[in-house]
Amino acid sequence: MRFLNLVHNPVVKKIIEHAGLSATRRTEHSEYEHFFRCTSGRWIYNEQEQMRIRYVSFNVDALKQLATTAARANQCVEMVKIAEGSFNKIFRLTFDNGEKLIAKIPCPLSAPPRLCTASEVATMDYARNVLGVPVPHVLRWNADADASEVGTEYILMEHVQGVELYQRKQNFGKEGRAFVDNIVDIECKFTRRRFSQIGSLYYKEDVSPALQERPLYAEGEQDGDGSDRFRIGPYVEWDIWRGKRSDIRADRGPWPDALSYIKALIDIEKKWITNFAIPRQPHDTFRCSGNDNLPDTHIRLLDDFLAVLPSILPGEDLCTPVLWHNDLHAANIFVAPEGQPDISGLIDWQGISVRPLFLAAGFASCLKYDGDERIVIPPGITSISPPPGYDSLPEEEKAYMKKQLRFAAMHKYYEIRVMQRNPPYFASQTYPNIEHIIPPIYSASRTWYEGPHHLRQMLLDLHGAWEGIAPGVPYPVSWDADEIARHREEYPKLMEYEDRIAQVVKGLQLEGDGWVTNERFDDVKRRNTKIIKNWNPKELGGPYPFQDGGPSWFLS
Repeated sequence: MRFLNLVHNPVVKKIIEHAGLSATRRTEHSEYEHFFRCTSGRWIYNEQEQMRIRYVSFNVDALKQLATTAARANQCVEMVKIAEGSFNKIFRLTFDNGEKLIAKIPCPLSAPPRLCTASEVATMDYARNVLGVPVPHVLRWNADADASEVGTEYILMEHVQGVELYQRKQNFGKEGRAFVDNIVDIECKFTRRRFSQIGSLYYKEDVSPALQERPLYAEGEQDGDGSDRFRIGPYVEWDIWRGKRSDIRADRGPWPDALSYIKALIDIEKKWITNFAIPRQPHDTFRCSGNDNLPDTHIRLLDDFLAVLPSILPGEDLCTPVLWHNDLHAANIFVAPEGQPDISGLIDWQGISVRPLFLAAGFASCLKYDGDERIVIPPGITSISPPPGYDSLPEEEKAYMKKQLRFAAMHKYYEIRVMQRNPPYFASQTYPNIEHIIPPIYSASRTWYEGPHHLRQMLLDLHGAWEGIAPGVPYPVSWDADEIARHREEYPKLMEYEDRIAQVVKGLQLEGDGWVTNERFDDVKRRNTKIIKNWNPKELGGPYPFQDGGPSWFLS
């Protein structure tokens, strides 16, 4: 058993801090403070809490020295934070021999950083060396903060050549199709291998002896291709670890099948609601109406969903466990700076896991068209047509529309190529009633944050589509007539309220949990204060959420 380091004892740590000494080996120089805290933007509400969960200190000099050795250089001449998100901070280090490396430091908000880091490194290795996906080469890493010279978990990887996709996509012409084919090639590699369980990838030595004995691939799959080096271990998707959920004793995988996996997600949420959900008091600005404020209401809805779950899951082929990078947006893809847009690197593998195909696979966000509403994406193998009145548009507007039509054509070409070249993925996206099956699976872990009305409506929608989903099977949920009558009266009002909130988000140009850039913060904060003063909850359908104490995706 590993004994806890004495300096992690909160009493001892406090004494040391009062003595003006360091309680860790981490660098305390104020010159590095901007590395530790979030500096890319601010939050217009709950800002202190948001900053706290993204703050991570570490020994910068130790990281530089490790990176210098990995780069076979004598000195690190520059270290710059080039990106940060809710779950990690990214640094570019430049050395006296001209080499550049990338350092990645997980934030406390991520799933247990030890598991998260170990899984990310193994997943990148597997994708690069087994699947043949263009992924940065990891040079050095440590998933044990206590044993790390840096004082936290870290990954050092090569600097990907090329430019981020968004720098080239705007000017794509015919080469846009070549890029689409590259994406489809990669996704075909994802569906080529079926795994034995649902969970996250690790090196064999990083999972328990019991898990080491289990095969990597599903029965019938050929061994080789990493089966001696990799195993499926605990799930690192953030949703089951967020907040106090990390303190819950629960089954966190791996799981043998989709039903076990989804049941475990719901079980974790039920335990969190039972042990940690605090009903809002009558005087609380953010209190839900009626029984929606009671934990028992949420537990009952989750039990109702568990009752329908076995009957709504697709067949075995669409539930097969696959690895899939589900965050292919334009900043996570690097391409050649000119000429053919060959993909030189896919980044951000943190949290990427092995999941059922119908949940894992999704439309590559870098190709999804959601631009001009006048352009319609038709179903089937059909080309994109210009909108009505296109020929009479002014030249400047027509040039804009031509570019939009090119983006829409890439969307359609991607759909067609997936249908032609990746039948398992295509089948998962076109499975009958899939639009009724997937949403409640995700909503089930968010009822306390979103309110239970969404899951209740989804269960009603499932009831309405039941004959097409599970013909001959009685719907297993009995509804309380008064509850449903109340829901049918309140739900449209709640949707109107959420639409008003969405309009505020659009008007203030807010990102997750009220985040804005530093440059816009003062102006948005001022405008938000005016909205708070003028917001009438009774007239507008509910409380104004973007004020301190309001609901938060990351803090709930």
